[in-house]
Amino acid sequence: MLISITPRAISKFVGLLALLCLVVTSSVASAAGRVQWTKTAIQETDTSGGSWKLEIKVFLNRAPDTAHLPVKFEFSPIAYYERSMMDGDKLVERRVPLTGRQDIIESVDLGFMDPGSGKLEKRTKFSFKVTRAHGFEAGEYKVTIRNARNGQVIGGATTIKLEGENEVIDRRAMVFAAPGKKKKEEKKEEPAAEGGEGGEAPAAATEDPESTPESMPEAADPAEPPQEIKEKPGGCGCRVEETRGASHSGLFLSLSLLGLLLLRRQRA
Repeated sequence: MLISITPRAISKFVGLLALLCLVVTSSVASAAGRVQWTKTAIQETDTSGGSWKLEIKVFLNRAPDTAHLPVKFEFSPIAYYERSMMDGDKLVERRVPLTGRQDIIESVDLGFMDPGSGKLEKRTKFSFKVTRAHGFEAGEYKVTIRNARNGQVIGGATTIKLEGENEVIDRRAMVFAAPGKKKKEEKKEEPAAEGGEGGEAPAAATEDPESTPESMPEAADPAEPPQEIKEKPGGCGCRVEETRGASHSGLFLSLSLLGLLLLRRQRA
């Protein structure tokens, strides 16, 4: 049995497929809901620890199955508020665009139960804090809220500003002073500091007994007896001369006696 496919059947099939896609898309959009931010420019509340309080209202087209819906806040940094110190001690603030930065993820639970009636509602009001300890700084972020169960985005992406003062960056030019000039100045100041205002030496320096030069002889103590001069063993030059004179006189005397003996023999 052959089934004939006519153009009319094809058009009906395409129309049914388009209708099915429309129904699925509308159901997904209705389940996503919307998000309303109380403020998109938030001032830093705790300057010592650094934190910002975020407040939102979430509206769903139908109530969730449980009282708490786990969601993820994805913060994508897009700008940084820079504060830099320039030459002349001038503080300059500017907006620095950021690209390719890693997202900061904050996981929280949204409560949809009405505490008065105990029923699940399709809307809720929620607030929480983001801190510098988790990597947040003053700047601009693109925030996306995603259902942690199925990864579906709730509402659309929103840009918020975290206002505050970031750490100051020192961009002043560094000056390197020559050490030789400083040493010369210190040497010039030393004589003035030592000599005083009038250039006179301190009185303590003149009265110090240890300042006497070593070349000056010390005064002899009159109570001590004079020390005897000890002669060294051996002769000196004068004694050598006396010995030589005595030897000459003995020789003369011997010759005289010899002459007298010869004279007596001749007379005899």
